[in-house]
Amino acid sequence: MTNPSPRPQQTPNVVVKNPAVRRVATTVLGIVGVALGTAIVVDGSTDAFDITAITGPISAAYLYLGSVFGLAVTVPNVPKR
Repeated sequence: MTNPSPRPQQTPNVVVKNPAVRRVATTVLGIVGVALGTAIVVDGSTDAFDITAITGPISAAYLYLGSVFGLAVTVPNVPKR
């Protein structure tokens, strides 16, 4: 019996061929984004501490790396119709 929707053996346009590496990179970027966003929200809502000097540069690096990953890895991996 044949499978009605077989998975392709090769996906064209894949920049990072190992799916485990793509998954780990996406997970790490997601966790860093959530942690960074939480730190920024907490920092903005309390006067107990000010970590803006730290979160500003980290935010810039995170936005840069997330954008590069999205454009270089995720976008090419999206199937074209």
